[in-house]
Amino acid sequence: MAKKAFGKLAALLTVAGAAAAGISYLTKYRSFNKELDEDFHDFEDEDDTEVPDSTMSRNYVSLHADKDEFLVAAGDMMNAAKDAASAAKNMVKDAAAIVADNTREAVSVARDGAQKATVVAEDTVEKAESAVEDAVIKTADAMESAAETVSDAMEETAEKLTEAADKAEDITVEDEPAPEQEAAAEEVSATTVSEDTEA
Repeated sequence: MAKKAFGKLAALLTVAGAAAAGISYLTKYRSFNKELDEDFHDFEDEDDTEVPDSTMSRNYVSLHADKDEFLVAAGDMMNAAKDAASAAKNMVKDAAAIVADNTREAVSVARDGAQKATVVAEDTVEKAESAVEDAVIKTADAMESAAETVSDAMEETAEKLTEAADKAEDITVEDEPAPEQEAAAEEVSATTVSEDTEA
C-alpha cells in the first residue's frame, strides 16, 4: 500500500511541477514580447530625425575642369600612393622582424636542446667508462685473490706432502714395531678406514 501511495504522490508532484514550469514559461514569454514591442516602437520614433546630406561635403572634379585641378588631383593621388607604399614597406619590415625573431628563438631552442643532449651523452659515456673500469678492477682483484688462494693451497699441499715424505723416510721396513705398537697401528688404521667409509 505504501508503494501505491508513494507512486500517486510522485505522479501528483510531477504534474504540479510541469504545470508550474509551463506557467512560468508563459509569463516570461509575455513579458519578453511586451519589452520587444516597446523597444521596437522606441526605435521607430528615433528614425524621425533628419540626417544631413553627406554629399554636401564632398569635393568633385568636374569633367570640364582646367589643367590646375587635374594637377592637384594627380598630386593627391601621388601622395596617397606614396603613403600606401610606405605603409606596405613598414608592414613588410615588421613581418621580416617577426620572422627573424622567431627564427632566432627557434635556433636558440635547438641549440639549447643540442647542448642538453650533448651533456646527457657525455654523462652516459662517463658512467659507462667508470662502470667498465670498475668491472676490470674487480675482475683483476678476483683473479689475484683466486691465484693467491690456489698458490696458498698448493704450498700447503706441498708442505703436507713434504712432511708425509719425511715421515715415510723415518719409517723403514727394517724397523719392526713392537707388539704394542702393532696393536696401536691396527687401531689407527681401523679408525682411518672407518672414517673413510663414513666420509
